[in-house]
Amino acid sequence: MSNEVPHSRIDALVRLLGDDDPKIFSVAWDQLEKIGEPALAVLEQAKCEAEDKRVRIQSGRFLKEWSRREVLRRWVAFCRRGEIELERGALLLAESEYPEVDMLAYRRALDGYALVLRNRLATARTTDEAVKRISTLLFGEVGLRGNATEYYNPENSYLNRVLDLKRGIPISLATVFLLTARRLSIPVEGVGMPQHFLLKYRGSTQEVFVDVFHGGKLLTVRDCARLLSDAQVVFHHDYLRTVSDREILIRMLGNLLRVYHSVEDQRRYDRVSAMLKLLS
Repeated sequence: MSNEVPHSRIDALVRLLGDDDPKIFSVAWDQLEKIGEPALAVLEQAKCEAEDKRVRIQSGRFLKEWSRREVLRRWVAFCRRGEIELERGALLLAESEYPEVDMLAYRRALDGYALVLRNRLATARTTDEAVKRISTLLFGEVGLRGNATEYYNPENSYLNRVLDLKRGIPISLATVFLLTARRLSIPVEGVGMPQHFLLKYRGSTQEVFVDVFHGGKLLTVRDCARLLSDAQVVFHHDYLRTVSDREILIRMLGNLLRVYHSVEDQRRYDRVSAMLKLLS
């Protein structure tokens, strides 16, 4: 529809967002979507000033969904780039659920961790020492830890909420660690092991694996095989290979897809599914 839609028609459609009949509500929502940007100012005013509480709530919901659609457009552009970058992708994923949040603040939080560590790493002679100091900061001082009690809470997969709540699942905690290490040029990589995402680096004599879900605990290949055995998964050395940023983001989206499917959140499931298809 064009920009010439009368203000009175837009206003009437916004008021119908508070209608008890779900069919009328649905028609009003669809018409407002077709009108697009010319309706946003009216919806913004209704969100704050409408007498009907339902209109205020649904106007706010509409505006948030509109913002999420804009984020999805940026995700399309991101996926079409030649190089997929973890930090940009993780923040866009977070913004797809929290479009009103300033994601720049979370880049600054990561910058802050790196700033604190830069002096501490000046005397680190090996990668082993550097990794231990990063773990001390992130898991000891900042307080990041695995959210074992609410493992399937979707907030565990959104970088902003992980940094806010200091809780996450292996892959999201590993992302915080990776993005901090990259700022300091510490050679740490992601490992997409089944059941339990890990990090690894080259130690003085062998590869060392980092279990971020358990406070940065260091593991050997044998320890990794034992973890898989406990989960009744047959060990293969290929499970310990380095994964790309694209693969990390695909796994993060896959985790969310399973969570939203399990709670029958169709709207979020569809959005995450679309993002996953675009990336993979």
